[in-house]
Amino acid sequence: MSQTYKKFLRLLDKWPIDPTKTGRDLGEHIRVKIAQGFRQGETSVVNERECEKTYASLSRIASNYYGDKYKRRFESSASGLSADDCRRIISNDGLKEVENIYASRLEKMKMFFKRKQTDAT
Repeated sequence: MSQTYKKFLRLLDKWPIDPTKTGRDLGEHIRVKIAQGFRQGETSVVNERECEKTYASLSRIASNYYGDKYKRRFESSASGLSADDCRRIISNDGLKEVENIYASRLEKMKMFFKRKQTDAT
């Protein structure tokens, strides 16, 4: 068991926590899941086969295996935004900004439809 636990700990070194996504960061989530799965540390009893599959998958993601295997031809996303713009938008601050914009628009739409309903009656 200790080898599996140590492998996961080494994997966490490759997976930094993104401070701009507190509470929603994948690295943070993985740390929580490993702590839950290995409550007794090295002496925890775990399903070795399942751990190996999970470790292999996470290791491929952390090493950018698929990003290197399937190189992108373009530097933009489906939205047309750059990677830096996407990172900024999905940060906690960026999401709050987007929420505020859409909350005000949603309120305007609600008021519009309420007016339409009262006009129709």
